[in-house]
Amino acid sequence: MKITDVKLYLTTDVRSNAVFIKIETDEGICGYGEATNHFLPHASYGMLQDLTPYLIGEDPERIEYLWQSCLRRRFYRGGPATGAALSAIDMALWDIKGKKYGVPVYQLLGGLARKKVRLYGHVTGRTADEIAAQARQRAAQGITAIRFRGFHDYDDRDLHEHALAVKQQIEYTEAIRDAVGDDVDIIVECHGRYDPEWAVKLAKEIERFNPFMLEDPIRHENPQALAQLRAQTSIPLATGERYHSKWDFREIIVNQYVNYLRPDVCHCGGITEMRKIAALGETYFMNLIPHNNAGALGTAATIHAALAIPNVVLVEAPFVNREPITDVVGPFPAVQDGYALPLEGPGLGVVFDEALAASKPFKPSMQPRLDALDGSVRDY
Repeated sequence: MKITDVKLYLTTDVRSNAVFIKIETDEGICGYGEATNHFLPHASYGMLQDLTPYLIGEDPERIEYLWQSCLRRRFYRGGPATGAALSAIDMALWDIKGKKYGVPVYQLLGGLARKKVRLYGHVTGRTADEIAAQARQRAAQGITAIRFRGFHDYDDRDLHEHALAVKQQIEYTEAIRDAVGDDVDIIVECHGRYDPEWAVKLAKEIERFNPFMLEDPIRHENPQALAQLRAQTSIPLATGERYHSKWDFREIIVNQYVNYLRPDVCHCGGITEMRKIAALGETYFMNLIPHNNAGALGTAATIHAALAIPNVVLVEAPFVNREPITDVVGPFPAVQDGYALPLEGPGLGVVFDEALAASKPFKPSMQPRLDALDGSVRDY
């Protein structure tokens, strides 16, 4: 079997921009992958264009070889665009292989390490009452872990002030705990906004509410700064959604800066690389909580990987926040009692609507431009 053509889609899936790849073969088997990076869509698309010549004429079953080829035959490496492009290519190759042998991808990864995958949902709100009401709704759905961000920048001022954010996150953590009781885990999302001293203050104030973890508690540029926070809190820490390979994860793993690793299958180099990140973490007794804000295709790849990787404990699942909407790709996995069930069918188990993807124009967007009260730049 040989790769004969590669098609790319820069489109809109449901409500947000999306980047997809289709890899075609001379046996008529096609595979699909997702390179969606909501903040760098053109860069991810352009990197896929650059990598396409490394695929044409090659055997798609040589997944590891092609992963290495697309990375190491190029002089400049790493970064979010490369990570997203490798992720999409890798997903599509696994999709082809599963379809060729008529099995779900997780079977090719060693089979089911678990029979279902525990999920966590999100809650948002402009007040503690709003966010508590949503938390009760998630718990009533059977969701046993809830993540919230809850910063004060909802007031449309494009503002992030550390002191105000810490105050609100303390208030919201207490409101959620009161709403759902002790049997639901609370994930406090910091989005990489805080300087270390503010993350320390937040951690000390919310320890009494027994949160499951602090997600991305500080800015990402200097992982060593996590050591300051880790030394001053008993709350488990997690990071990794902005890392793009096992080399990015190496420092936080070998120095044991966090408890949980958060690779994203659309950003970190795909299923192949996520397994390697997990294996390195496993040697330090670190577990994975994969980041996932993708549509149905990236979610499918995440679930297949999570079913086969032994040290996955949770997966992010924004699709449980509402009735899941499918558009260019579907379906999302079935959910039962807060767990995702395996996607069956060959390959990744989803259907890609090429005509719809080609017909939907890309819709550019910008991140919020957050400032502090004094007008200086703050992190989104």
